[in-house]
Amino acid sequence: MIQSLALAAVLAVYAAPSAGLAPEDLVQKQVEAYNAHDLDAFVACYGPAIEFRTMDGKVNPEKGLAPLRKGYEDLFKRFPKLKVTVLKRISQGPFVIDQEQAEGMGPNPITVTAIYETSQGKIIRVWFIEG
Repeated sequence: MIQSLALAAVLAVYAAPSAGLAPEDLVQKQVEAYNAHDLDAFVACYGPAIEFRTMDGKVNPEKGLAPLRKGYEDLFKRFPKLKVTVLKRISQGPFVIDQEQAEGMGPNPITVTAIYETSQGKIIRVWFIEG
């Protein structure tokens, strides 16, 4: 039991992004975890109060890591070939803006623009522009 806890602690340290990680590197780490369907590494990129917003200012009422984990766990199970390609990236200060193309959810790719806000080595807010 103690060995399991020690191993879990070591893995958590290595899976969690460093607070010194540049915003662009943090978002790239999140993209790589998403494409690998590595739920633990993906969730480790987000802050505990993560919130998702639309460009009209609406905030998804489900905030935090538990809904994030549940939502993406379901998504990865439902679409086992799901992956995203970053088409364009802009990074300025704590913000990273990605134009992403998702494949594996249907016959045609979906293009989405995501605006990631980072703080202290975690993604704390995400805005999605679809269309």
